[in-house]
Amino acid sequence: MSTEAKSAATPAAADPPAAAQRPSSQNPLRRVALAVVAAVVVLFALSIVMERLTPSSSQAVVQAYVVRMAPDVAGRVIEVNVSDNARVEPGRVLFRIDPRPYEIAVTEAQAQVERIGQTLGASTAAVESAQARLVRATAEFDNIQAQSQRVLELVQRGILAKSKGDEARAALDGSRASVDGADADLAKAREELGPRGAENPQLRAALATLERARLNLLHTTVTAPAAGVVSNLQLATGQFIGAGQAALTFIDAGSIWVSASFKENSLEHMSTTDMAEVVFDSLPGQVFPAKVESIGWGVSQSSVDPNTGLPTIRNDSSWVRDPQRFPVRLIFDGTPPRGIRFGSQVNVVIYTGSNPVANAIGGAWIRLISILTYAS
Repeated sequence: MSTEAKSAATPAAADPPAAAQRPSSQNPLRRVALAVVAAVVVLFALSIVMERLTPSSSQAVVQAYVVRMAPDVAGRVIEVNVSDNARVEPGRVLFRIDPRPYEIAVTEAQAQVERIGQTLGASTAAVESAQARLVRATAEFDNIQAQSQRVLELVQRGILAKSKGDEARAALDGSRASVDGADADLAKAREELGPRGAENPQLRAALATLERARLNLLHTTVTAPAAGVVSNLQLATGQFIGAGQAALTFIDAGSIWVSASFKENSLEHMSTTDMAEVVFDSLPGQVFPAKVESIGWGVSQSSVDPNTGLPTIRNDSSWVRDPQRFPVRLIFDGTPPRGIRFGSQVNVVIYTGSNPVANAIGGAWIRLISILTYAS
């Protein structure tokens, strides 16, 4: 009996360890926890790789050249040919200023040019007259000088009296004075005339005044510098507008680009030859190709308070500091997509090289974003 009892007790004593081991080896929560940790590690490593090989950014907006249209001349508006938020073509007349005061200025400048021309004609005649007097006085001087020399020779020989010599010298001096006077009159006439032709300073000043008057008349008509959109129109017929006073905002539709902000560790492999894809919030479900045009080389640190001039110290006590971001400019091949507006939000992914796996993931990601924009 004791032997059977011992044999019966032996397997019973061996059962508890096996029963204790079975729940721990088959615990499903442990496997789930390990799978979650492995997935987090893989996704973390994948995000690090993607940030460098195929960086993406949701901090991007549509940019364009914005011009505050203002006239170069002052006057009263007589015509407004556009409406607010209207698309216009290059050369389209935006508004006109009353041209009559500037037409009068052109007429006055033309009359001034003609008057200078007549004055130059009279001055030319005066020069010619002074030159003729100089020639006549020179000829008379030469004649008197020859006669005086003969008289003085006869005086030296004693044939004529010394008084005749004095008379000859006085006549010679008088003739020389006449030549000097005629020469001075010619110089004065030439100085009043100035350079001949277009080099005359009076004529050049009159022509410059005429050119400025014609240019001001041309500036009374303000036209669109390129294809674009008129916005913030603040103009009405009859309103007086000053020179340089902004009347409307013009957005150049031909200069659209995307300005995206990327973390600086995403710029490691980025270059201006990289291709990209963008998704606009205003055009959900569509992906458009683009390319990197330029990468920013600097951003403002804002280290000085503009109000006090004192330095501003960043108080960043977190374990991981906020990443610095730099602007990246992207442009489109050909015509930009229609329907996008200045300031629209954009999602961007850039393919930094021949990385098939990373590029495929980035392409799938941006297409997922394009679908999600329907609900954003």
